[in-house]
Amino acid sequence: MNCHSQIRSGTLTGEGEIAKIYQAVGYNPDKGEYTGITKPIQWIRIHNLPDLAYFNHAQHVNVGGVQCETCHGPIKEMEVVKQYSLLTMGWCINCHRTTDANTKGNAYYDKLMELHDPGNKGKKVKVETLGGLECGKCHY
Repeated sequence: MNCHSQIRSGTLTGEGEIAKIYQAVGYNPDKGEYTGITKPIQWIRIHNLPDLAYFNHAQHVNVGGVQCETCHGPIKEMEVVKQYSLLTMGWCINCHRTTDANTKGNAYYDKLMELHDPGNKGKKVKVETLGGLECGKCHY
């Protein structure tokens, strides 16, 4: 539960929306213990993409170092989560055309950059340069 275990709503613990998370992970906030009984969280999808598109958070967050707020806006300040950005194909392509690729500390990208542009030597490249506009990256 990490940070979620610290949330207090009014004078009681486990009220409102946080109670749904507690129940799903089998957490008893009154005792501060796990019950061992879990069930999937029933999410309400906020950000919808068409079935023909695929999006991988790991590629953007883990590899690219993109912060959640970049696409989802001031999520920490939202009382109720809403879609912040268009998330259309044009919106994504524009981002790939204007965003510098994060290639530091990644041996795959070091080799790719060396093969792609041997004269580049440490210059920043846009995501589109590394295949960020290839149809198969998002469509399957």
